[in-house]
Amino acid sequence: MAADLRAMRLFTVLSLGLGMLIGGVVQVLLGVGVAGGPRTVVLLVATTAAVLAGLAAIPLLLRGPDEVPPGHPLVLVLLALSGAVWVLAVVPPFAGWGWAFTLAMAGGVLSCLVRGRWRATVILGCWAVIGLGGLPGVLAPSRVGPPPDAAADAIVLSTVAVFTLLPLSAVWVQQVVLRLEHARRLASDLAVARERLRFAADLHDIQGHNLQVIALKSELAERLLTGQPERAGREIAEIRRIARVALDDTRAVVNDYRTVTVATEARNAAAVLRSAGIRCTARIDTPDLPVALGAVFAVAIREAVTNVLRHSRATEATIELVRVGTPHPAPPGADAAEYRLTVTNDAAGVPRRDGTGLAGLADRVAAQRGTVETTREGDTFVLVVRIPAPDAAGSAPPEPTAPGRRRGTGK
Repeated sequence: MAADLRAMRLFTVLSLGLGMLIGGVVQVLLGVGVAGGPRTVVLLVATTAAVLAGLAAIPLLLRGPDEVPPGHPLVLVLLALSGAVWVLAVVPPFAGWGWAFTLAMAGGVLSCLVRGRWRATVILGCWAVIGLGGLPGVLAPSRVGPPPDAAADAIVLSTVAVFTLLPLSAVWVQQVVLRLEHARRLASDLAVARERLRFAADLHDIQGHNLQVIALKSELAERLLTGQPERAGREIAEIRRIARVALDDTRAVVNDYRTVTVATEARNAAAVLRSAGIRCTARIDTPDLPVALGAVFAVAIREAVTNVLRHSRATEATIELVRVGTPHPAPPGADAAEYRLTVTNDAAGVPRRDGTGLAGLADRVAAQRGTVETTREGDTFVLVVRIPAPDAAGSAPPEPTAPGRRRGTGK
């Protein structure tokens, strides 16, 4: 996604720079045929300077909101040069509408740096300056060059109006994309924060009672220590037992948090994708999945979801983990049973050759005699992880379908 944003910024700069150059060239081509004499030379020099100032000011539009004030020196220079060109063009005899292109681009640049209703004010003001400034020259009988052509003037004015909107439209699209990317990151951060809150709630539920009992029994043992040492000893022994239970419960909840079941991992992955604006369906149909294999598939799901978020512009994704093949022992000629994880997404990005995520996943899967395959058809990317099902004699205990919560029981 970061590479896409950089490419979008570069494309915006190039497109606006090309628009500025085209506007300057069109202005010169249209204006030279109308005006003549020393004024034409001054107009050409001022137009060239305005185009160069516009090219220097365009990168300012890529900065964040409110980072560049409308009164930035480059913007003021652009407005001054393009305004001087137009003033010189409308001085009788009128030199033609073609000299308004740089002023239109300058107005578009200024509209990108203001907020709210000021944008419409700048654009309408720019059109008013161009239209009202050239109207007396069109109506004056002293206009130089060929006689007025209403159709040609309408085409030129329409093109000038489009050039005024060009910078604002390009920058507006970029700002919307940046806001969407910021929202996607916030959604991912919120998903992580939600999981942390869940873990904190579990830890509080498990340890709150045990710690309270330990505190009360400690106070009781302290009071009994001088008068009833035997009873105080029993209370201390009970404190030791409760502390051991609390320690076991802590280890259990941390272990559950670190080794999340595949069902929980798929549910969390789907929630993260949906929070990022990606429609996701998850199907986990492996009730007898061993814990060791479940940990590997959980890593595979995390890696796949990370790649979807980082290296694609996906709108849809699917996660499916099923057991296929014939259960062990398989008849001769039948396919052996295996667990198969399939993760697909659309709008896949350009494959990266220097990534280590899939390589590390392949090493983990290979340790379980499995394989990792990736295919791409059009813009659809498919990740398939296959691991053979263990035989009945050497199978590990099945993974629980949902993580259990242990509660403190000290009394």
